Amino acid sequence: MKPLYVEDVIDARPFGPFQWLLFAICFLIALMDGASIQVMGLSAPTMAHSLGLGPEQLGPVFAASEIGFMAGALFFGPLADRFGRKSVLVLCTLLFGVASLCTAAATGFGMLLALRVLTGIGLGGAAPCFVSLATEFVAQRLRARVASLLWAAVPAGGVLAGFAGSRLIPAFGWQAMFQAFGAVTIAGALLVCLCVPESLRFLILAGRQGAATQRILARLGVDPRQRGTMLRMREAVPQGMPASHLFTGGRARFTGFLWLGFFLNFMTLIGVLAWTTTLLRGHGMSLPDTSLVLAWNNVGGMVGVALAGKLMERFGTFRFLAMLLASGSVAVALTGLAGAQLAFAAACSMLTGFCVGGATSGMIGLAALGYPTAIRSTGVGCGLAAGRLGGATGPLLVGALVGAGMDTTQTFALIAMPSLLAAFAVLAMRRAGGAPAPAAAGAR
Repeated sequence: MKPLYVEDVIDARPFGPFQWLLFAICFLIALMDGASIQVMGLSAPTMAHSLGLGPEQLGPVFAASEIGFMAGALFFGPLADRFGRKSVLVLCTLLFGVASLCTAAATGFGMLLALRVLTGIGLGGAAPCFVSLATEFVAQRLRARVASLLWAAVPAGGVLAGFAGSRLIPAFGWQAMFQAFGAVTIAGALLVCLCVPESLRFLILAGRQGAATQRILARLGVDPRQRGTMLRMREAVPQGMPASHLFTGGRARFTGFLWLGFFLNFMTLIGVLAWTTTLLRGHGMSLPDTSLVLAWNNVGGMVGVALAGKLMERFGTFRFLAMLLASGSVAVALTGLAGAQLAFAAACSMLTGFCVGGATSGMIGLAALGYPTAIRSTGVGCGLAAGRLGGATGPLLVGALVGAGMDTTQTFALIAMPSLLAAFAVLAMRRAGGAPAPAAAGAR
């Protein structure tokens, strides 16, 4: 009997109920990822008053989860490639859910800082796993679009947190936000345990064919006569440490420029998300209005992220991403001119989300497509880690600027600059040859 290749099996399948279930659960985890970023930004003004925190302490608190995310992505991404995506996803989702619940009981700066680091570690470990799991069960032709739609959950979580914050924080205090979203995150981890299978490709690479792979083939609708066939992979398997292969097979320049683009983009993205509420409050805008401004940022991000894959297919990946990043830079700078004008600030915020958030999705799609299965979680995780390093730098920079007395208009103008520089990094990535084809990337 001829061998059954897993690439052929998955590429022949439509996006059916099984794929929809996996996508929905991974979308929920990503939704809580996005909500976690927003919950901290929305809670910061009242939390600072409650815990006696100054502006110079808020910067490290905002940066703590980003540093944790970087550490989690770097540590758990390779572990997921070695020990399985599902088990690492469950562990990391539980970690950031429990840490979020405990944040509601924080009593001071040190405890809050430690809990935000733990939250970030969980988020960083979960992200490459849910991206890999959601994309590995869909056909190659749909993978970039699925990755883009999945990442739309991050700004969608921000929308959810923004609208919830305008109600929950005035009524029940900042603690209610962490309690609510922490509980939903833990429920998401339980859904992964019950409903999500391990990656079929991972099981084959790990030599764990048997009942588990047969159950997955049944859920994929494979002909029962083919299920007893030994599964094979066309994709070559790199040997040794997964991270080292990010720089082999012609991937070195692609990886370097991808990391730089992630770093600069997240520097602007997280700096804006973390500090917009506090900065606009300094302009005299009310807390409910600042929550709505941040919510509109995420509405724009949700649309931009959802459309990014399709628009890149139509207009060209690298040039379109560069255009998004440059436009996002302009939108961020204009936000600083809005003052307390809700409509103007909301419009600029929505455009920022569409451009900067959409570009983030595009780079994640590139990472998912540009690396073979054996190093996919590592490649996505390391790219996100580079981004979160920028995400930690952005809030610290803004905190230093605010502490030094810089006005809101100048602060927004400066935090817009990394997005513009990221546009040049994307164009440099194109000149470096772009993402290698996945099949070629798998060569030893």
